[in-house]
Amino acid sequence: MKATVKKAKTLWDRGIPGTDSELRRRVAALEREVQECRALNVRLAELTDIVTELLLPVEARDEETLRRLLDKYRAEFF
Repeated sequence: MKATVKKAKTLWDRGIPGTDSELRRRVAALEREVQECRALNVRLAELTDIVTELLLPVEARDEETLRRLLDKYRAEFF
């Protein structure tokens, strides 16, 4: 019985696939990837807002909004 417990603990500590520690590492990696995707989606939405403003005819544009969006984009990415 003690040998089985010792073997299980050794597998647990090594992070053998299918064990709790390996699953925890995989979940943590997936959570980091989800956060990265969210950040990229926010950036894409901001760029879409800028392009939408730029595609409007000059008379219909909100120049203040466009200036604010461009300033924010430039501050964050350049």
